[in-house]
Amino acid sequence: MNIRHIIILITALIIPGFLPAPDLPPGGNSFLLLEKMRTEIIRKDKAQYLIKYNRFKRTLARYESNNNWKEYNRYGFIGKYQFGKSALDATGFGSVTLESFKSNPSSFSDQDQEKAMDILLKINESVMRQSINKYIGLTMLDSIRITRMGILAAAHLAGPANVKEFLDSFGRINAKDRMGTHISDYINLFSR
Repeated sequence: MNIRHIIILITALIIPGFLPAPDLPPGGNSFLLLEKMRTEIIRKDKAQYLIKYNRFKRTLARYESNNNWKEYNRYGFIGKYQFGKSALDATGFGSVTLESFKSNPSSFSDQDQEKAMDILLKINESVMRQSINKYIGLTMLDSIRITRMGILAAAHLAGPANVKEFLDSFGRINAKDRMGTHISDYINLFSR
């Protein structure tokens, strides 16, 4: 067995759903094959994310607020997606405060919340691009499959920096939000 076969065998064990490709042509580059396989995994993950985008948002809203756009909590998070101050600022809705929302929920309407969530997901996807490309398709903590939806849900929960730390530590650093939900909980929940 030569190095090319060993790399393909190891890849088959690491990357779920991989079926070994036929032998490379003479002089073929096994690292090129691995890069092509990785690119295909990332492409398929992105396609699934786009197909399931609205369902993903509905599920996220259900876990954040039971889909109640008028919801707020004692920590100052508001709306169906439980936006905090930094998320409101990043999405252009920084003038909305807990006090203004409590007195008039229409100051941050359901439609505004959807728009803000779309913006926030694009921001988080951009910020997390390197981690997405590096970790999608891997499994961490023995059973948590890493997907774009899981990464983006966790970034909404605990912020991109904390998710990067989780991924880079292969799950050893597993921050949680004020309600006690861990990054691994959201990555696992949204990987399905």
